[in-house]
Amino acid sequence: MHFDHTSLKKVSNLNSWAFPSAFSFEQALADVDIRFEYIDLESIRKVSRKDRKQKVTEDLVANLHRLTQLNLFDGYEILGTPAKPLGAKVQVTFSTLKKIGDLSFVDYIYIHNIQGAKKKRQIKSAFYCVKMTVVIEIEGVESGLQDVEDRMVIIKAKSEQDALQQLEKTKDEYSKPYLNYDQRLVRWRIESFDDIYETLITNFGDLSSPKGAEVFSKLRSRRLKKEMVWDGH
Repeated sequence: MHFDHTSLKKVSNLNSWAFPSAFSFEQALADVDIRFEYIDLESIRKVSRKDRKQKVTEDLVANLHRLTQLNLFDGYEILGTPAKPLGAKVQVTFSTLKKIGDLSFVDYIYIHNIQGAKKKRQIKSAFYCVKMTVVIEIEGVESGLQDVEDRMVIIKAKSEQDALQQLEKTKDEYSKPYLNYDQRLVRWRIESFDDIYETLITNFGDLSSPKGAEVFSKLRSRRLKKEMVWDGH
């Protein structure tokens, strides 16, 4: 089975499929969604705000026309609407997929079905960031100020519920006491799980990205000040 998978780098879910040893990549038919690239933002800057919506629409319509004029497939179904086509649903061979993937105006390709191949059974897992409140309890101290920690941890789990259940099982480990300098027993106890966020981290290599890896996000609002107004440049 010889096939250059790098030529299908725009296929977003190729690794989700299992191929038999005698599989013919060149002739195999696949049902796919072809999604167009969003309009170049530099060209948008040159258009007034009131005309930008029309410009985006014109760009999408032009992309659909360019795609269909290549005669790479017999028929297609529009993704989106005829007035605003976001892409096309087609049936093509893998050899044709390579040609489509080389088109500059194609963003990505998603495979729905491949004749002769099976979709792998996937158990979804993700990295979750859990925000918790941890209280520091000191033997014999019953008044005054208490130190409280806002702690965030990353955990791999199948769901939010699974993440919280895993951490719930570790509560006793967190709260194992130790002796401080004053010979008092001290423990750090998880008081509550306050928030949870599913990150976009897929493997530990993502943590080495020069852009950093987002581990938590929560939107809030604030009053807009004049010096904060963005003019689009």
